[in-house]
Parts: sequence; C-alpha cells; structure tokens
Amino acid sequence: MKKLVLSFLFVALGLFVSAQTQLSSTQCDELITSITKSAASIQTMQCRFVQQKTMSMLAEPTVSEGTLYYAAPDKMRWEYTSPYQFALIVNGAQTIRIRDGKAETLDANQGKMYRGMADLIMGSASGKKLFDTSVFDVMFYDDGTCWKAEMTPKRRDMKRMFSQLVFRFNKQTQIIDQVDFVELKGDLTTIHFESIQLNDAVDETVFSNF
Repeated sequence: MKKLVLSFLFVALGLFVSAQTQLSSTQCDELITSITKSAASIQTMQCRFVQQKTMSMLAEPTVSEGTLYYAAPDKMRWEYTSPYQFALIVNGAQTIRIRDGKAETLDANQGKMYRGMADLIMGSASGKKLFDTSVFDVMFYDDGTCWKAEMTPKRRDMKRMFSQLVFRFNKQTQIIDQVDFVELKGDLTTIHFESIQLNDAVDETVFSNF
C-alpha cells in the first residue's frame, strides 16, 4: 500500500513539474516575434476585465470589474464599473483621471504612475516594447494552456512598485489573457481579460472625458 501511495505521489509530482516548461533562447525569440506580429495586427481592442487583489492585511481578496478600450497607437480607456466608478484615459500625450464623476487632466508628475501602468497594458495589446530588455528581465514558459512571460523589473521606478509581472498569452490567438502584478510586499493583483473583441469600431468619445 505504501509503495502504491509513493508511486502515485511521484507521478503527481512529475506531472506538476512538467506542467510548466521553460523555453529555450531560440524559442523565446520565436515567440516574441509571433506575439509582436499578432499584436501589430490589432487596431482596436475592447473587453471586460475582472481584477482580484490579494493583500496580506485582508482576510479575503477584493474583486472589481470593468471595461478596457484600446485604439492604436496610443489611446486607452481603463474603467472600473463595479464596485466603484473610476476611469483612466490615455489619449496621445494626455492622461485623464475620472473619479467621483469629475475629470482631471494630469500633469507629467501626477500621471507618472498611471502612465506607466497604461503603457504596460497598451504594450501588451500593441506588442511595442513589452519585452524591452532594458526595462525587464524576461523568462518564457509553456504553461500548458498558455504562454507565460515572467518579467522582473530592471528600471528603478518599476522596481519600487513590483517584484515581478507575469503576462499570460492565449496560445491560439497570441493575445493576452491575464496579467499578475506582484508587489514588493507580496501583495498580488491579478487581472483577467474576458469577451475580447478585436478590430471592431470604437466610439472615439470613450477616449474623451465626457
């Protein structure tokens, strides 16, 4: 009986270990090229997202939902709709924050953190500088159902906020499915993207503060 149990444990462990395989340097280069090529074909993107934040000081994770609109090359609206309303709009060089129904155009210093986050999201959609080795050390894995990019910040401003970012890409579409932001204190924010629509018309007013 003990041998049977041990055999089962070894098999289970083997399956667990093999569930994630690190890609070789050549495979990484090929995957980056493929993801970038797929992203380059995206002119617009609309989707829902579900965000879960796990904090050491809270017994239960907090969950929020919202919508994302993106239009190439540099327009984005990231909007929380539940359990509160908040929106961040990037339109070219302009960054707008909407909270409590009031719109505020942010200057460079005010919008630095928001802009950094927005650039990451837009980078994942456009493929531009997402895997910039001057900003991140990147390791790729085959996670069975997706391609996983584990990105360790190198730039000082990013290192102050995150210890690691993990991007998961759908194997078939090469489009992002999920992002994990691991903060320095261990808090984790996971954003899962759902009902993704690509290259459909987007009303330009979503990128304004109306």
